[in-house]
Amino acid sequence: MFDHYLNAFATVLLPQNILAMGLGGLWGLLAGALPGISTSMGIVLLLSFTYTLSPITAFCMLVAAYCGGITGGSITSILFGIPGEPSSVPTVIEGHALAKQGHAAYALWTFLLCSIFGGIFSVLVMMAATPLIANFALRFGPPEFFALTILGLSVVSGLSGGSLLKGFLSCFFGLFLATIGTDGITGGERFTFDTMVLLGGINFVTAMVGLLAVSEILIEAEEPFKEYKGHVGYRGMKAEMPKFSLFKKNWFNLIRSPIIGTVVGALPGAGATIASFLAYGEAARTSKEPEKFGHGAVDGLMAAECANNASTGGSMTILLSLGLPGSNTTAMMIAAFMIHGMQPGPLLLSTRPEIVYGIFVAMLLSNLFLLVLTIVGIRLFLELNRLPYSVFSAAIIILCVIGAFGLQNSMDDLFIMFAFGIIGYVMRKFGIPVAPAILALVLGDMAELALRRSLLLSLGDPMILISRPISVVLLAGAVFSIVYPLFKKPKMLQEL
Repeated sequence: MFDHYLNAFATVLLPQNILAMGLGGLWGLLAGALPGISTSMGIVLLLSFTYTLSPITAFCMLVAAYCGGITGGSITSILFGIPGEPSSVPTVIEGHALAKQGHAAYALWTFLLCSIFGGIFSVLVMMAATPLIANFALRFGPPEFFALTILGLSVVSGLSGGSLLKGFLSCFFGLFLATIGTDGITGGERFTFDTMVLLGGINFVTAMVGLLAVSEILIEAEEPFKEYKGHVGYRGMKAEMPKFSLFKKNWFNLIRSPIIGTVVGALPGAGATIASFLAYGEAARTSKEPEKFGHGAVDGLMAAECANNASTGGSMTILLSLGLPGSNTTAMMIAAFMIHGMQPGPLLLSTRPEIVYGIFVAMLLSNLFLLVLTIVGIRLFLELNRLPYSVFSAAIIILCVIGAFGLQNSMDDLFIMFAFGIIGYVMRKFGIPVAPAILALVLGDMAELALRRSLLLSLGDPMILISRPISVVLLAGAVFSIVYPLFKKPKMLQEL
């Protein structure tokens, strides 16, 4: 094994592979940062450039783009309040709040260091414990996935602000939105109003951009002559970098969150979004200052960033060991393997060990490259924050329009985005948090399909949901996550 790693390092450090990682990382940062160009779409666009490359060079480029896409999604989330990736929603909630308080550079440094730490952690785990994680993932069936989504939805108690009632109303609204479109089991139409626009359901990226970014602009537009973030500056790397005491204070959070991200990333179909929300919810549940969540909680930002980047290693683990995609992006990676005449799975390690170990090393080095690339560009990102709000808001709207239209080249997505922008504006005016609605929209379809498949397997017996050890543990965790804040924050009971 040691010889395999030596050969892998020698191969990956060849000039052409280093160049491939650099270009892939830059493209990934761009694809992740721009709404509408997701990480999976970025991988698809890169595939055509890998046809003539050697397999190891191609995968150096692709895994760097994968890691860069997850990292880049947080840049626009912090500065503009636009989630480049669904997994960046918690980063929008906490990171953008810090930016509005004049701490954009501080938030960027925190996200960057935590995301790189989470990515490296997951790669090291991937190298050491691939068989263990793969065997654990094989035990997940429909009941376990239903329990996992319920645990994810239990995060609502930490996203509800001062009123649990408003938080759960927002969550139920998101669950309703998740039922719109074609039934995943029977193929029937639901709440489509006989229009083709809603036949595929509500695209969560379009809804997310409307609820978070467009509604934020509408709220800020109530002060039309306000100059936005003019006081935000860059005082130098040493002045802006978080102190070591911050990471020492949050040491348990920094250990727990990457573990959550790696394990959830290894579950087929789960991915970075669920990992990010689960880690964020755990941070909210155990925080000594829960009142800061939603208003710039640094520990929430750290948890989300550690987890969503750690999910990359978990997703690649399940792909390389079992041939199962742990996320949409790793599903695109299967096409890359097939292009180069390989099939990911148990036989790959014995037939093409140089590819597997090369991917391990490439992911490790890609995270280090991303640290350098983002540090170089951090000043440029911050300069965008100094624009007057009249220019700033127009630029954000243009990005939102491009991102929404670019999903399917359809004007219908633009109308849906602006409709959700108005809905988000009304929700904010009435103090209803939008994050639970987005969480429920993302997880709702998965929860419904997992529940119905479980009931089909048991011929309608709901006891199947609590008859397996893993699902029982996950459901117990969900109940605890909902009940615990009621005892920790009794004031919330008064606002029900």
